Amino acid sequence: MTNIVDDVLEGWRRGARGPLPQITPLQLLNALIIIDRDGPVGRRALAHSLQIKDGVVRGLLERLAQSKIASATETGVQLSGNGQKSLHRLLAQLSVKKIVRLGQSGLTGKNLGIAVHLDQAYRKGLTGVAQRDEAIKAGAEGSITIAALGKRLVIPPDNKSIGDLDKFEDSRLRDEFHPSDKDLIIIGFGRDLGAAQAGALAAVMSLRKR
Repeated sequence: MTNIVDDVLEGWRRGARGPLPQITPLQLLNALIIIDRDGPVGRRALAHSLQIKDGVVRGLLERLAQSKIASATETGVQLSGNGQKSLHRLLAQLSVKKIVRLGQSGLTGKNLGIAVHLDQAYRKGLTGVAQRDEAIKAGAEGSITIAALGKRLVIPPDNKSIGDLDKFEDSRLRDEFHPSDKDLIIIGFGRDLGAAQAGALAAVMSLRKR
């Protein structure tokens, strides 16, 4: 089954004009989420959030406009109705229920955090190590994988209770996400929110490689 990320990159590669895309599927997904959440967003602001060259973002926005996924306004670019539907369909395929900016958190120290709630994504044997490694590769400082097991929020594989580590953050996550048994909450964290979100999404996508 194709999705919005695959479709955009494949159309870009097959285009008769312009350079080949210098953007990864992860960066494209991150860009679409930023545009959906913050749009209309300016090209330079998007380039800064993604930590990629302005020219690459310009090419991306041209492709999104050609594909009717996004449209430009005087204040920036925003997703079209079809673009929003396609993005939300992909997020559902990834089991993503909600993405929240946490900012500073007792669980991430001085770093800023982005939390992603995943529906029924816990699997026996999950350690969170592969997710952390992928988050770091994406430019984040790391990630924390939290599982809802019964009525507890725990960090695999030792299943340390978030409530024991930080009661405030345990309550905060419950109030924000209302997780059900076997749900996951993955927190990507970094020096800025762009890196944190890239890390969180990289960790989420790594779950599909298992």
